[in-house]
Amino acid sequence: MANTGTGWGTPVSGGGGTGLRLATAYPRTLLSLATYAKVMGLNPMHFAGAVAPTHDLMPTNSCNDIWHKYEWQDGDKVSLWEVAEEIQTAEEEIANFIGYYPAPYWIENELINYPRVFARDSRGNGRNIQSRAKAIHTKRAKFINPGQRTLSLVGTATTAGGSLAYTDEDSDGYYETATVTLPTTLTDISELKLFFTGLSGQLEWEIRPVRSKELSGGNVVFVLDSWLLIDPDLYEALPTSAGAIAIDVSTVANFVTSVEVYREYIDTTQPSVQFYWENGYLANTLITCPTCGTIGCTVCDYDSQNGCAIARNHDMSEIAVYPASYDSENAAWDAVSWVTCTEPHIVRISYLSGAQSQEYLQGRTHDPLSLSWAQVIAWIATARLPRP
Repeated sequence: MANTGTGWGTPVSGGGGTGLRLATAYPRTLLSLATYAKVMGLNPMHFAGAVAPTHDLMPTNSCNDIWHKYEWQDGDKVSLWEVAEEIQTAEEEIANFIGYYPAPYWIENELINYPRVFARDSRGNGRNIQSRAKAIHTKRAKFINPGQRTLSLVGTATTAGGSLAYTDEDSDGYYETATVTLPTTLTDISELKLFFTGLSGQLEWEIRPVRSKELSGGNVVFVLDSWLLIDPDLYEALPTSAGAIAIDVSTVANFVTSVEVYREYIDTTQPSVQFYWENGYLANTLITCPTCGTIGCTVCDYDSQNGCAIARNHDMSEIAVYPASYDSENAAWDAVSWVTCTEPHIVRISYLSGAQSQEYLQGRTHDPLSLSWAQVIAWIATARLPRP
C-alpha cells in the first residue's frame, strides 16, 4: 500500500517511547475505538492513523484515507477524538434511558439519602418491617459489586527484556502482532489489564481490545494487534504543507517499547460505604451532642462512619448497607452500632455496575460489552458525527 497521491505527506517515523511526552488520552468509552472500527467495517490500520508504505497489506476501498486524532490535523474529516466523544455521549444517554451502563462501569462516591422512617416502617434502628437491614437503591442498576477500583502493578513488559515482542506471523515483512508475557501468581484473568507505561493504570490509557489473554505456565500472556501500541506521541504531530501526516507502521520503531500490566480489582478491606449524619448540635441552645458515641460537636459538618454493602436485588440495584468495621485478623467486616445512636441521613457508596454479555461471563471473550450494544452505540455515534 503506497501513499502516493493521498495527501498523507511523508509517513512519520521515530518515537517508540513510552508515550508520555505529549499525548493526551482519548475520552474513556465502554466501546473501544478499535472495536468501533470493526463494527463499522473500517480498515483498522487506516483508522489507527497508520500506513505501511513498503507493504501492500491493506485493500483500498471507498474510504481508504487515514484517520487523525484531532479535527485540526485534517480539517475536512472527522477525527478519532470526535468519534470518541460521540461514543461517550451515546453511552451516557443510553445509561440515562435504560437505567444502567451497557458494560461494567466504576461509580465512586455516589450520594444517596438513607430511607426515612414511615408509619408502615416506624423502626429507627436501621431495620425494615421484616427486621432486615434497610435497603438503598443506587442510581445505576445491574449492580455487580460494592467497592472502589483498586490497582496493583503486576509488571512492566519491555522489548529490551523480551517480555514485549513484535512478530511477523504471516512472513510478509510486517510485524503485525504484539505479545506481552509477564510472570504472575494471580488466577483471575479478568482482573489483568494492559496499559501504556507510566500512567498509573488510568482507565483512559487501557490498551484494548486484545486478541487473546491467558494464564499459562505461571505467566499472563496478551496477544494483540501491533498498531494498538503505536507511540501515542505520534498522534500529536502537526500537519505540514505536504498534508496530514500518517504514521509509518512498517517499522517497529514507531511502537512503544514498554507496557504495563495491572491487576484491577476491588479491595474488600476498604469500606465500600460511608454513613453521614447532620450534626445535631446548635450553639447557644439546649440541643446537645449525643452521648453514646465518640464524635465531637462541630457545626456545619457531618458525623461519619464506615460500613459495607451487599446486593439484595442485582438487576434493580437494591443494596443493603450496614455499619461495620473491618477485622483484619479474620478478614471480615463485623457489624457495629451507629456511632450517634440514630440512623444516618446520607449514604456514600462506591460500586461497579453495568451489563455483562453472556460471552464474557462464559469466558469466550474478554470484552463484557455485547455485540448488540456495541452496534447500537456505534450507530448512534456515527449518525451524530458532524462531518463525513
